[in-house]
Amino acid sequence: MVLHVAKAAVFDEIARDPAFARRMLSGLSLRLHGLVRDVEAYSLRSSQERVVGYLLAEANGASGAAEVELTPGKGTIASRLNMTPEHFSRILHDLDNAGLIAMNGRAVRIPSIERLRLSC
Repeated sequence: MVLHVAKAAVFDEIARDPAFARRMLSGLSLRLHGLVRDVEAYSLRSSQERVVGYLLAEANGASGAAEVELTPGKGTIASRLNMTPEHFSRILHDLDNAGLIAMNGRAVRIPSIERLRLSC
């Protein structure tokens, strides 16, 4: 979804509420930090490390076991991880065969977060 906000409206809000500017800068900084982290991951990490990193991030810091739903779809996730959908599926299959995850459709069960983290 795209929303156009007139420059005058933004400036008026900044003048009315200076904290608005801080919140806006904070949000932009978080977004930029995420993009830089993604570029570093594409450049410095293997495909399997990127998939494992994605699964761990989606587990939201859980400990022990966790379940992750691949809701955006495998093609979208693969694109975000800078790989083909086939390669993404192959890595999930390899992780499943190694017992690090258990696939059930779009649901990915992680029996041991720590074991998955140590796999890369």
